[in-house]
Amino acid sequence: MQQFHSTVSRRDFMKFMGITAAGLGAAGLAAPVFHDLDEMAASTKATQRRPWYVKEREMYNPTTEIDWSVMKRRDPSNTGQQTEMWAKYYGQARADAASAKGAANVAQWTKDATPGFTYRARALQGSVTRGWPAYVSQGWGTPATSATWTKGGGAAYNGVKSPTERGEAKWTGTPEENSALMNAFMRYCGNAIAGYGPLDTQSREYKQVVSTNIKHNPAQKVVFEDVPVGYETTTKRVIPNSHQSYFVNWEMMSHDLSRTTPAQGGLFNSSDHVATILKPSTFNFLRYLGYGYVGGGSDDGTPFVEGSSANLTGVCEGSRNNVFSLTPEYGPIGRLHNYVTDLPLAATKPIDAGMMKFCETCGKCAKFCPSGSINKETKPTWEIPAINGIPNTMHNLGTKEFWSDGALCRMWRTEYGTSCNKCFGECTFTTNSRAMVHSVIKTTIATAAISPLNSFFAKMGETFGYGTADVKAEEWWDYSLPILGFDSTVVAFDGGYRKTL
Repeated sequence: MQQFHSTVSRRDFMKFMGITAAGLGAAGLAAPVFHDLDEMAASTKATQRRPWYVKEREMYNPTTEIDWSVMKRRDPSNTGQQTEMWAKYYGQARADAASAKGAANVAQWTKDATPGFTYRARALQGSVTRGWPAYVSQGWGTPATSATWTKGGGAAYNGVKSPTERGEAKWTGTPEENSALMNAFMRYCGNAIAGYGPLDTQSREYKQVVSTNIKHNPAQKVVFEDVPVGYETTTKRVIPNSHQSYFVNWEMMSHDLSRTTPAQGGLFNSSDHVATILKPSTFNFLRYLGYGYVGGGSDDGTPFVEGSSANLTGVCEGSRNNVFSLTPEYGPIGRLHNYVTDLPLAATKPIDAGMMKFCETCGKCAKFCPSGSINKETKPTWEIPAINGIPNTMHNLGTKEFWSDGALCRMWRTEYGTSCNKCFGECTFTTNSRAMVHSVIKTTIATAAISPLNSFFAKMGETFGYGTADVKAEEWWDYSLPILGFDSTVVAFDGGYRKTL
């Protein structure tokens, strides 16, 4: 299999599929043309290397259709992460027994030295740790002064000094210069792909949904006020009106570790080591320049859903699987975090690499989902289907998607005994990038004229043995993998040693 990947040429592959350049279409194979430097600078391709076949779309028009007239801010307490959701849809007895059942499974697998639970695997899983440096505490808001946090009971802040504290002017630059500045710094700290969006009327004024889950406190509403820094109360999270932009980070995770799921699903899920450096470092960087960010970067700690912000800013596209979005370069293997800031930033636009369309004919993640949580329909819908006759309140109206069952997903993972994440390893886009065949396939998928080949490509992954398997949890030890398990040069120009322009 490895020999096939390394030796097959683009021409041989095209002949194998019976495709010629004429079949693809001359326009489909042509690289984008810039008519002047202004047009080039306005394109996301000028600051980040994206595949040439990726097309930009209009602002607020990603490939996932959106009906803004019904869009509301989601209730973060109604998710499959909550045990109340498990009980609501599958009964209290199963929800109560899930943890004990999972613990028994792990104990038995450990006793039997099952692949993924051997001595060295357990040592690896128990030794990996992460944490913020002492001078920065993760949370909502920014320090009110150099010594006080708006959240956390006045925890001491011992990080960098602001321009005022240093006795100099704050950084000034154009939005374009600032985006390039943030790109360079965040990539140095481990970020793979960045996206930037405007905190304009469209982003600010859609209504906040109110929690209907009586076992949780009502959701904190996101509001904007004329305050110098963000803060939160039990009922609201406040963004300063001075914050006019937001940015999104795609942080890499271990690619091949995803193939060892579900046995090592928990380890794969915590393989985004760069976040421990990226989050506090970016905060300090902005503070040094004279700016700040608001948002904790977790599922319920940011003003916007990470996947939505990432779709709107062109970091990725939506997918059949509501658990992850898809990037042309890395597929689903990565983690998203987003923040709002008072640093002016140049917006990046939604992209179209044919991935959301590919999901309609693929369905591999749904086929191999052990809990059956992923939607198997052939087309996305505006309507959110009920679960066991009970209205599904875990999703938000306003997008046309394949709607998943988050409660069943999370509860099954708990019953199983370790975080699953099998869908990441099974995704057709979970492929390495060095083999020419994968680049050709991705290019072909992005060419709408030959989209009927999508089902063929989806089956190829199974034919060549992609996906997860129990034995891969032990085979992983014998791989010669990149540092941290991912190739950081995929989105760089010429391997990272050429200026962007």
